[in-house]
Amino acid sequence: MPDMLKRINQIFSDQVFSVPDYQRGYAWEQKQWDDLLEDLELLSERRTHFTGTLVLRARNTDEQILDSNMHAYDAFDIIDGQQRLTTVVILLKAVYDEMQAFPQFEALSDRLSETYLHHTDLNGQPFTKLTLNADCHNYFADHILGLRTGIAEPTIRSHQRLQDAREYFAEYLKKKRIGLGDSYPEWLQKLYGKATLQLTLIVYPVEDELDAGTIFETMNDRGKPLTEMEKVKNYLLYLSAKLDLPVSHDLNQRINHTWKFIYEHLMSAGLAGRNNEDQLLRVHWLMVYDPNAANWDNARSIKARFGLRNFQNRHPELLQDIKDYLSTLQDATTAYCDIFSPGDLSAFADIADQERRAAIVLWSKKLARLGVSASYLPLLVAMRLKEEDGGAAYLETLQLLEKYALRVFSWRRARSNAGQSSLFNLGHQVFISGNADWALGEIKRLIVWYCSDEVFNQRFARETENWYHWQDINYFLYEYEHHLAGGRPVQLTWETLSARSKTSSIEHILPQTPQDPYWLERFSPEQRQRWTHDLANLTLTYDNSGLGNKQFPKKKGAAGSKGTYADSPLFIERDLASVSDWTVEALQARREKLVAWAQERWKVSDIPEQRSGNNKTIEDMIEYAEQFGMGEQLRAIHEAAGRLKMWTTIRKGIQYRSPFNFRCSMMVVYPYENGIGINVWLDNFMPYKNLTIQEVADILKFKRGWNWFPRERISEAVDALNRFYEYLQGVGQE
Repeated sequence: MPDMLKRINQIFSDQVFSVPDYQRGYAWEQKQWDDLLEDLELLSERRTHFTGTLVLRARNTDEQILDSNMHAYDAFDIIDGQQRLTTVVILLKAVYDEMQAFPQFEALSDRLSETYLHHTDLNGQPFTKLTLNADCHNYFADHILGLRTGIAEPTIRSHQRLQDAREYFAEYLKKKRIGLGDSYPEWLQKLYGKATLQLTLIVYPVEDELDAGTIFETMNDRGKPLTEMEKVKNYLLYLSAKLDLPVSHDLNQRINHTWKFIYEHLMSAGLAGRNNEDQLLRVHWLMVYDPNAANWDNARSIKARFGLRNFQNRHPELLQDIKDYLSTLQDATTAYCDIFSPGDLSAFADIADQERRAAIVLWSKKLARLGVSASYLPLLVAMRLKEEDGGAAYLETLQLLEKYALRVFSWRRARSNAGQSSLFNLGHQVFISGNADWALGEIKRLIVWYCSDEVFNQRFARETENWYHWQDINYFLYEYEHHLAGGRPVQLTWETLSARSKTSSIEHILPQTPQDPYWLERFSPEQRQRWTHDLANLTLTYDNSGLGNKQFPKKKGAAGSKGTYADSPLFIERDLASVSDWTVEALQARREKLVAWAQERWKVSDIPEQRSGNNKTIEDMIEYAEQFGMGEQLRAIHEAAGRLKMWTTIRKGIQYRSPFNFRCSMMVVYPYENGIGINVWLDNFMPYKNLTIQEVADILKFKRGWNWFPRERISEAVDALNRFYEYLQGVGQE
């Protein structure tokens, strides 16, 4: 153990360090910075302080690293401890910057820079003593260590944390300089000594390059556990090193590029952070691989899907599958960011029709105002990636989901996961088949299933409804304001409206606590109870406090009368100025107008007829498929499965179970309007004559998981099952 305990100056004396690309970017924050500074402040002279572990693996490099003084360095990858070591280097850079103000430190600061920050090689080119991963190093070298002048904006979260650390330590030293006065130089020199001569790390070497990423993932770096996004990147880079291929590949570069793209786009959209990273991974998985949310297990799902055991002797296929994963994940990132940041100038840049693009931005904002449910995300991303009509289907999807959000969640107050499994399945099917028209019809059916027109209209009929307390009354009235505007500009922005309290933005025309005889004479106590919080009695306003309990004629005012309906910049208030007097009859008339508008505004039209696809017999399913000219092909699949003695159950699809274990699904067949999808469990075919999974895959030529057969290729699925049966017959399987 004593030989493994090293001071910071010993660690840096003859060594340079690199952070492998499978590692996270810089992740420490103020809590960890404060811990380090507290350790240093409490550290007495001539005592050492153990501050953690540094796990290193020697780098295999043919070239010796020499500086301009012909000093040689050994090169190491940091498997664990990069956060701590990076933070110490940033602190030492801040100390170096402070030393520049004191001539007595000229030689000391030069040694500090050459030992811990950067040096020059034999060609006079600078090199850093610590190299971060590909996502972070250029920013770290140029803008933290100062190899380049100028200011660069952080593009990913790790850049921001590097910059925050630099500024935090600089501010810490500035306060010490002001507080200590003439004694500051002595204190600064002691701080430098503490950091380099008294902080110690246990340095632990490892040898296996391929397992270094696994070691890293199992270790925790001072309270900052890996995110799921970091675990996935780590594992894919690990696979990149494990691939056994006859030619070289650039998979590690592809992985690094993809993750750089993801982090930059999430940060640019204001979505940097663990929650959005996790959600993006989940949305992509549900859309591309498996729409059953219960099967999603974060990074473990990716590891299981791309496990090396599943691809024995099939590494070229594994390489292609990983590239497909990276490509679709990157595309999904763009679509995901645009959903949550539709106002960005770069949002929906692929939509060439500028009028349609503007409409997509508008309806994206409307949906966001009601809350973008996680249930919508796979479907929205799939529509964005798969439709080929210039955004027309995506726009209609937004418009339908806005109706879904208002009618199902806001109006009917259904649970937040209402229809979630169906929406997830729609997203998966759109991605697989590209059938946008079918999916749009299914969304319409879902809306009226969860909130029929009858249910929608029933709420309008309730006289006891307190519309003022409805959570989305602002949205309802704001949409009515746009309706009255008729395409003219609306002066009140949603951002302004949502930032104001409800008492400031919504007025009761008949006051809540009327005192003026005008109101008391026109409305009995029963009428006030009935109408005060009714939809017809509410309006958006610029000046609720100014109108208050005034008589309606004074609220109404005349053109040019400041603070009145007639002079309001809001169309909804100017519309009220056209009413002669505020009475029960006026309320009833306005109510009828609002209800008629709302019924039209959130109407669901052209709902496809419910077909027999969910009936419970195989004949019903075949009849359903026959509507699209695929009944015979579905029957052929069923007969081929029967020859393999599979058990059949009917749910959303035709589920075929193993003849060896009824609990094991072998495949589920789903008929659609333009093809047939088959979800396959290859491992459950193995009990036939103890086949290996590779033998099963070679015979069937099915992929593990989802397989899509458009109308013209359904015969391939039939041939695969028949080929498997014939193989079994050839080896004596009955």
